[in-house]
Amino acid sequence: MKTSIKVRDLTLKNIFIILSYTALLVLGVIYFESIFQYLGELLNIIQPFIIGFILAFIFNIPMKFFEKKLAIQNKKKRRVVSAILSVLLILLVLLLVVMVVVPQVIENVRTLIDNLPSIFAQAEKWLNYVFEEIRLSPDLLDKINEFQTRFAQTFISTLTAWAPNIASGVSHITTSVINIFMGFVMAIYMIFSKDKLIRQVKKFAHALFNDQHYQYISEVVKLTGTTFENFLAGQLTESIIIGVLCYIGCMILDIPYASIAAIVIGFTNIIPYFGPIIGAVISSVLILFVSPVKALIFLVFSTLLQQFESNLIYPHVVGNSVGLSALWVLFAVSVGGGLFGIPGMVFGLPTFSVIYELLRRWTNYRLEVKRNLAKKQEEIVE
Repeated sequence: MKTSIKVRDLTLKNIFIILSYTALLVLGVIYFESIFQYLGELLNIIQPFIIGFILAFIFNIPMKFFEKKLAIQNKKKRRVVSAILSVLLILLVLLLVVMVVVPQVIENVRTLIDNLPSIFAQAEKWLNYVFEEIRLSPDLLDKINEFQTRFAQTFISTLTAWAPNIASGVSHITTSVINIFMGFVMAIYMIFSKDKLIRQVKKFAHALFNDQHYQYISEVVKLTGTTFENFLAGQLTESIIIGVLCYIGCMILDIPYASIAAIVIGFTNIIPYFGPIIGAVISSVLILFVSPVKALIFLVFSTLLQQFESNLIYPHVVGNSVGLSALWVLFAVSVGGGLFGIPGMVFGLPTFSVIYELLRRWTNYRLEVKRNLAKKQEEIVE
């Protein structure tokens, strides 16, 4: 009886919506590969717009700071001046990186290339020492020599197979550079036309949704923007601080490839949890070829630096910007990295934070509804 009542309560519109969603779901499962391929092509086409939106979002962070600090009464003029100062600040930072960091990196790379023969000779010396000391059996030595021969053949065949792809690789790099430049131009346009673009989006959303849905979508967009803004601002600031501290420490300890190690540590520190470990391992392996002792010293130093960052810098700079416990942070980074690689590891955390907050609000709302319903039932009984 109850089932028949529920069926009668369904209107024709609801039945049509359910059937439409079911049909779309079935078609999505059947043509999953084709849909995924088309989505990939679409993302490649709109890549400059995506880059521009991300850059505009980053430009907006210092722009808000300037808007609060500038003593200009006219709101429009204050917005324009803030946008100009924001773009100039980002360009100044990039210019400083190019002028200060790039020459150091080039020098370190040149030193690394010059040291490659001695590195290979040292590696061969270690292997010979290991073979002489351990006194491996002739059969095992034959297997090792066979493995070396196969490895060399595989390496040469791999290089031969990669050779035809060099032209396509150069073309891909050129396309990426053009997309980044176009994205930068679009970001400047977006940041100067911020108010107009926001009004247009709000107007379209108001026309598309009813008031209740519009209000809910506005709250979700506001929550998403605040979460990503706080996360990116905190992570970038923290990465710069860690990179500078790492460079100073490497210079004091006379660690080779100090600038490369500092850049790797600072860049990978953007990735929560796994980033510092990845950066420390990569830098330690690089230093190991020059001096095993220095590599061990750097590994200890980077561990102490990460402890300093976790207990002092991170709580003050990043704080509770994502509002997640350590378990959920690890879960978000793991799932994001498994699905989308490094971008997923970086943006998976704030994305999951937004989902977590929405679920928390929905849970509280449902519990409040149940409590109110229980109170009404008690009043009726009384």
